[in-house]
This record gives sequence, C-alpha cells and structure tokens, in this order.
Amino acid sequence: MRHILPLLLLVPFVSLSLSRDRHYVYLNFGGLRDVAKVNYTLIYNSATGQKGLEGGFKLKPKISRSSRRQILGTCSSARCVYHKNVKNVSLDATFTLRSGGTINVSKSLP
Repeated sequence: MRHILPLLLLVPFVSLSLSRDRHYVYLNFGGLRDVAKVNYTLIYNSATGQKGLEGGFKLKPKISRSSRRQILGTCSSARCVYHKNVKNVSLDATFTLRSGGTINVSKSLP
C-alpha cells in the first residue's frame, strides 16, 4: 500500500467545490508534475439560464498543484453581480501532458 500513494500523485485530477453563498466555485488541480497546460470549461444553471466559461493555464516544470477561484457572475468597474440559484455545476478539464498526450477529467456538483 505504501507505494500506491506516490503513483496517485502523478495522475492529474481536479476537485470542485462551491462557496457557501454560491458566489464562487473553487477549482483545485493536482498531480500536475507531468502536465504542460490545463484547459477547462465550466457550465452551470442559474435563475436566468445556463451560463459557462472557459479557462486555462500553462505550467512550469515541477509544479504539482494549482487552484483557481472563479466568480459565478459578472464584474465591471469594481462591481460584481452574482448569478442567482446556481446549480448543476459541471467542469470538463483537459490536461495536456509534457509527453504530448492528453487526459480528460469531468466533475459535477448539484
């Protein structure tokens, strides 16, 4: 069993959680040591319909974790309007490996 944990840390993964007020979603990426870049799409339902966003980032060598806090709303001139009744949050992430391959991971929340 001791040797399994280090192997799991090499496999890219993502966790997804919402703030208590549902104004933000937290994306935590791990197992990134062999990953060159991450691209993701986040889709959710709100009181005014389906919303979504795309994001991504490149990684320097030897980085193993990265986190993002994404607002569920819009901001302009230092004022934010949050989407109401956020539910059915889904995330699709594509990890592009330094070797050139890709790994796709999906997560969702009610």
